[in-house]
Amino acid sequence: EFISETNPDRENFPKRNRIVAGMCDATVLIESSLKGGAMITAYLAASYNRDIFAFPGRIHDLMSDGCNALIKRNTAGLITSAEDLAKIMGWKKTQTEKPNQFRLAIDLNSKQHKIYNTIKNNQRSMTIDQITAKSSYSFSKVVQILLELELQSLIVALPGNRYAVY
Repeated sequence: EFISETNPDRENFPKRNRIVAGMCDATVLIESSLKGGAMITAYLAASYNRDIFAFPGRIHDLMSDGCNALIKRNTAGLITSAEDLAKIMGWKKTQTEKPNQFRLAIDLNSKQHKIYNTIKNNQRSMTIDQITAKSSYSFSKVVQILLELELQSLIVALPGNRYAVY
């Protein structure tokens, strides 16, 4: 964005933050007033359809007004720890064991079966774009199949347009 040896002047921060917001999976605000670089970055991230999270703060603290406003407007998800973020983003699998439960055999068509196995065999969550690339189906067809699988409680939608097997 800038030539080498450019001074880190205050007016250059929003330009840099535009790039940072676009590169990140999520933007997390710890503390922010209603105006400033953190809020600019949060709004840029929202415009890029990135996930935004904020730690709530005291209601009469000026440096909590930005985070509280983002949460209040549902622009940011409320988190209270790094573990919250890892769990919501699907970066950390929960340690709790699910009880064994009898599941009826579900009759999937060949396209649903292919998408389900693509996600299951990946061992992690996948984005819609990754699923589309691996499946060779059109984007709209993949979205339709994902919805069908989600309605059958076979997969779960995660933040950031990611999907994982239950």
